[in-house]
Amino acid sequence: MERIETIKRDLAAEPFCLCPERAMLVTDFYREHVDRGEPVVVQRARALAYILENKSVTIYPGELIVGNAGTARNSCILQPELASAFMSTELLWIDRRKTNPFRISMRDRLRLATRVLPYWLRHSMPIRMFPNLARMARYMKDQLRPTYYLINEAGGIGHFLPDYEKMLRLGTRGYTAEIEGGDEPIHEAARIACRALEAWAGRFADEAERLAAREKDETRAAELREIARICRKVPAHPAETLQEAVQSLWLTHLAIMLESINSAVSFGRIDQYLYPFFREDLEAGKLDEERAQELMLAFSAKATEHVFLLSEVISRYHGGFLVVQAAIVGGTDTEGRDAANPFTYLMLDVMEKHRLRDPNYQARVHGDSPDAYVRRALDVARQGYGVPALFNDDAVVPSLVAHGYPLQVARDYGIVGCVEPSIPGRSFLSTDAGLFNLPICLELALNRGRRLGRRTLVGARTADPAGFREIGDVIEAFRAQLDHRVDLMVDDFHMVEKANIDFNPTPLSSMLVEGCMESGRDLTQGGATYNSSGIQGVGVADVADSLAALDTVVFQDKRCCMAEVVQALRSDFEGYESLRTALARAHKFGNDLALPDGYADLVVHMYHDSLARHTSLRGGDYVPGFYSVTCHVAFGEVTGALPSGRCAGEAFASGVGAACAADRGGPTALLNSVAAMDSSLMPNGNALNLRFDPADISGDRGLDVLSGLVRGFFEKGGMEVQLNVLDPDTLLDAKAHPGRYPELVVRVAGYCAYFDDLPEGAKDEIIRRTRLKV
Repeated sequence: MERIETIKRDLAAEPFCLCPERAMLVTDFYREHVDRGEPVVVQRARALAYILENKSVTIYPGELIVGNAGTARNSCILQPELASAFMSTELLWIDRRKTNPFRISMRDRLRLATRVLPYWLRHSMPIRMFPNLARMARYMKDQLRPTYYLINEAGGIGHFLPDYEKMLRLGTRGYTAEIEGGDEPIHEAARIACRALEAWAGRFADEAERLAAREKDETRAAELREIARICRKVPAHPAETLQEAVQSLWLTHLAIMLESINSAVSFGRIDQYLYPFFREDLEAGKLDEERAQELMLAFSAKATEHVFLLSEVISRYHGGFLVVQAAIVGGTDTEGRDAANPFTYLMLDVMEKHRLRDPNYQARVHGDSPDAYVRRALDVARQGYGVPALFNDDAVVPSLVAHGYPLQVARDYGIVGCVEPSIPGRSFLSTDAGLFNLPICLELALNRGRRLGRRTLVGARTADPAGFREIGDVIEAFRAQLDHRVDLMVDDFHMVEKANIDFNPTPLSSMLVEGCMESGRDLTQGGATYNSSGIQGVGVADVADSLAALDTVVFQDKRCCMAEVVQALRSDFEGYESLRTALARAHKFGNDLALPDGYADLVVHMYHDSLARHTSLRGGDYVPGFYSVTCHVAFGEVTGALPSGRCAGEAFASGVGAACAADRGGPTALLNSVAAMDSSLMPNGNALNLRFDPADISGDRGLDVLSGLVRGFFEKGGMEVQLNVLDPDTLLDAKAHPGRYPELVVRVAGYCAYFDDLPEGAKDEIIRRTRLKV
């Protein structure tokens, strides 16, 4: 499709720019227009209305779906009310950063430096949330270069599934009719947001009519007039055609992104709620499958046009210009029947042709999924562009049920962001609230609550490991350090959650989630029907391998004592090479071996139980996920040597996979090890990367092998699998010559990124991943 290829070329030709537009508008509103006497949630709604009323409106050549995030085609959207502190430290050299630089003109830089930052350095949420300066100092020290855990909620929440199906069915007018009698501040705020969204769509209609009047190509002029007609209708009114539905979806989605942080707000079960529009258009002769594909590819391209700002340091933890707007197909209906439909297969074709960073496309699979569907999904996944990831309904649904969701509700799950199960339009699960460094708790356990080589007590005061007589002593010390560090983390979370309640309500988002309008409470106050906070455990395999090595080398074979191991760790194995060899040769997770696999399952249980002792201020549980973004690299850089034989500074295992190059038994052994972990304790999901050489899984035989591996893994309880099918020489050449492969997309840890956009450490880790042979 020439139109789509042109759009993709235009996107690739444009660098990402730091866009000051939203930052300037939100600052102008709070400086000059806000009524401080109104409730904060109403202030936030008026701020969104001011942004939508005054921001740029741009329709790019050839577009069928319109709605621009910023002033540049590829814009980094700024939320100074949430992130002003680190903006101020990097603004001067942000275009020269090694990781994820952004282009910005000197004029825009000066506008941000002189008008935006001075205001928000006194009024932003991260500045106002601390009870005292001492608490601020400790938090900043911990979070500006995270070592033990990374809290993402301080920059806003995002990460949820709005009820887009209901928006397409009712429109904003239908929503306002539902809350007409509501007299709580949240109801007034939602009405303001709805009127603003309608007026914003009208501005796009005006622009389309203006362009149509000047357009010399009659075909394009007719397209622009149709865009104008649609934007006059939706999202104010119910959608009736596929193009109307997709346009309403995109404008609503983008308004949510502009309301707070544009991070991982996701599309949910896109094949389910768009199928009726597709079917009716086909039956009425309004479009054919090729035109439907073109519309969905145009929509998909829009999702790549925006990112959010991270500091250069935090970009090492979240590498790759990630936004991670997930969209999933397939699965079952609420009664457990297969839900794949003709639009599901059309979306698989779209995934094959899209080949861009976002959306993060995925596919649900269950025991009764048709073979044709599973094979087609895997055929697309093996093309080498990272999508779709596959999710096992027969593991995800029981995990959700085990954590309090009714069965029919759980069957309707979608995926947020990377891999996080969530209930569309009914839940606010803050699925990427934070990430937690598990192996550093073992480091503390082996040094009486201190970092290796340091004297300051930073953990629980546990016993001298020289006195440990069995592996159970190590496990109990690890558990004590884990619980202590989780307690500190939750204390920080409560402070951040309180700040989001006080300063960062989200009225438009709240309207689109069941429970908020009914209860009169915003999402941040716990208004959603279902609430939780997902905190990812990073480095499961590294802890498991370390426990297995200590059990074998120290306590079973008695080749050395604990004191000798601790001294070897302190010296990063210098002078202890033979001991390191013995530890490294111990059985490792990922090879279908009972000892390390059992310890991996134990670590999952311990982390789950440690989080379960606490409740968030929204009233939900803290629940574990096991995916790492690029934190497995960044956390590894700040963690000392481990008894697994891993040296200080080396990357941890990614997600629930094996440590780098430790899985030597082939794909079946790796999958059996992962399936041995209790997935019912992973309601926030997990990520398993499988890397293959393209030649090894080509043709019908390769597809047979992939299908057998995935089906077998899912039958044993595996939750998720994603493929990197990459030529190793291409990866090495891309690292040596940045810019030579601008469209090279890789699967990182639950999401896709352009290889060039990743931090160097993450590139190295992807290159070193085990290439599985079939």
